[in-house]
Amino acid sequence: MKSLHNLFFLFLLMVGCGKKHDPAHYFSQAELDTLKTEMITYIFQAPEGANWQTRFEKKHRAYYLSHLSKFTLEKLYLNDAGKYYFYMTRPARNSQGNLRGVGGSFFLDEKKGIYSFKEIFNTPVGSVEELEKKGDELFAWIIDHDNVNEIMLNADLIEWPTQWSYYDTVRYEWVLKPGL
Repeated sequence: MKSLHNLFFLFLLMVGCGKKHDPAHYFSQAELDTLKTEMITYIFQAPEGANWQTRFEKKHRAYYLSHLSKFTLEKLYLNDAGKYYFYMTRPARNSQGNLRGVGGSFFLDEKKGIYSFKEIFNTPVGSVEELEKKGDELFAWIIDHDNVNEIMLNADLIEWPTQWSYYDTVRYEWVLKPGL
């Protein structure tokens, strides 16, 4: 009987931890759609005529909204310091497939606007099943380490960063390290 209680407790613990990573644990569906749209502005390609400096202008919001259904916010976690970690699947601009995972972090201001946004990793292109497995592993890693420095050269898990690239938090894009 004691082992049955232990199994039940373990099940409740696993379900509880899963809820902590469920975006719906933190926000309503309407709030999640707004948050995802803002995240897409950081992650996705800019609309025609926009660049890294102008892509956040309100006139481009309809463009990002039109792509909302192509993105899935798989996981979200809020730590004690107020930093959100996320894992999202997104369209890939790659002939080898059409989805990749992206994980990172951000803070929200009092109006729920994003600031200090940072992509921490991008996975290689993969199937939904592959990205789910990789996402579970990498999401847990970034919550614990706030980076992927120790595992970034694992090409099965991570496409960016590499030893030659980094995420530019001014331009909000992956760039080559200077001198390369």
